Amino acid sequence: MKNNIMTAAINWKRNLWTVWLSQFLSLAGFGMCGPFIPLFMKDSLGISDDAQRGAWVAVFTFAGLISLFLANLMWGMLADRFGRKLMLLRASYGTALFYPLMVFSPDVYWLIGFRALSALFTGTVNPAQTLLVSTAPPERHGYVLGVLSTAVWSGNMTGYLLGGVIVEIWGYTTAFLCCSFLYAISGLMIQFLVRENFKRPENTPCKERKKLSREIMAPGVIAVLLMFLLMGAGRRIDQPFVAMLVELIQGDKGAAFYTGIISAGGAVGGVVAGFGFGTLCDRYPPEKMLIPVVVIAAACAAWQGISTNIWSLGFARFFYYFVAGGMQPMLLVMLSRLTSPEHKGTFFGWSASVNVAGGICASAVSGLIAYNLGIRAIFMAGALLLISMLIPGVRVLLSGGIGKLKEKV
Repeated sequence: MKNNIMTAAINWKRNLWTVWLSQFLSLAGFGMCGPFIPLFMKDSLGISDDAQRGAWVAVFTFAGLISLFLANLMWGMLADRFGRKLMLLRASYGTALFYPLMVFSPDVYWLIGFRALSALFTGTVNPAQTLLVSTAPPERHGYVLGVLSTAVWSGNMTGYLLGGVIVEIWGYTTAFLCCSFLYAISGLMIQFLVRENFKRPENTPCKERKKLSREIMAPGVIAVLLMFLLMGAGRRIDQPFVAMLVELIQGDKGAAFYTGIISAGGAVGGVVAGFGFGTLCDRYPPEKMLIPVVVIAAACAAWQGISTNIWSLGFARFFYYFVAGGMQPMLLVMLSRLTSPEHKGTFFGWSASVNVAGGICASAVSGLIAYNLGIRAIFMAGALLLISMLIPGVRVLLSGGIGKLKEKV
């Protein structure tokens, strides 16, 4: 079958660095707001009780992830029918329009409602990954995904640092409006500088459904999607509670500033991981590298939970994201090698939805954990979820690796 993306006329390197810069701006905008939601609930909405606030943070996260899960399923399939660039534009402009509405929430119910609404139209990373993989040579997929992950982490790092300063000096409204501006600039860059020569699939709907069903049921694809589910749960369960752990260790004074510093330190680890692990995935079997990475990531997650000072938490967060930041490029390369080019958008969309589904499961119980066992228990639960990735990971290795599994598709 002819590939529905004509890569010969596309300068994939130009696309890569343009998308890189756009995602750096987007994630910087998101980083200005996301980590500070627990503080916003306390300072602007009057939720001061830590147990109650932990429960509301879990509900807030749950509402956003449910919407994002449904949206990724829909947008991923539409990307294969109408183009990947269009989906990236939708996410960029949608975030610019809807995400800042949260700062105008009169109470926590409106905040949760605005979060659910914005999540239906947001999420730029997945369409960016799909677009780059669809326009780059297959032997460079690990490289482009690794490089793109550095944009995510460095953008987050910049946003965390700027967000901490902006919130402390100018307040939450300024931070959210800056977020909107950066996403709008990102969308304009994609619209005018990125090229995609997209052609609709030539298969009949019946043949497409049969081929897609066959790929879905492949043992390698199922194992990789299961690892996405567990990774999503393990990595997302602690994200909304970093600010509260900082408060627990440091106290209320300067909590936003130190949250920004700790979050930025973790993002630095993710930047380093993106360059290193992405390139290694093109040279060595990613399924073999994944096992030690998962073990070290789980140990670092537990280290955060037992930290008693800011320095310890900062180092733990850095090393956690250094190793955990390499997991997603590895899994995406594995999935890309198992699936056909014309279904990349669908499978990448599903991987994102499964990842989010893990976060949904985690957020559903995180509030109960925070309320009954305390904030530190959240981070220990994350370690247990990550270590459970070894079950499908080892199964892939025992089955002969991705090469053998692809023969069964």
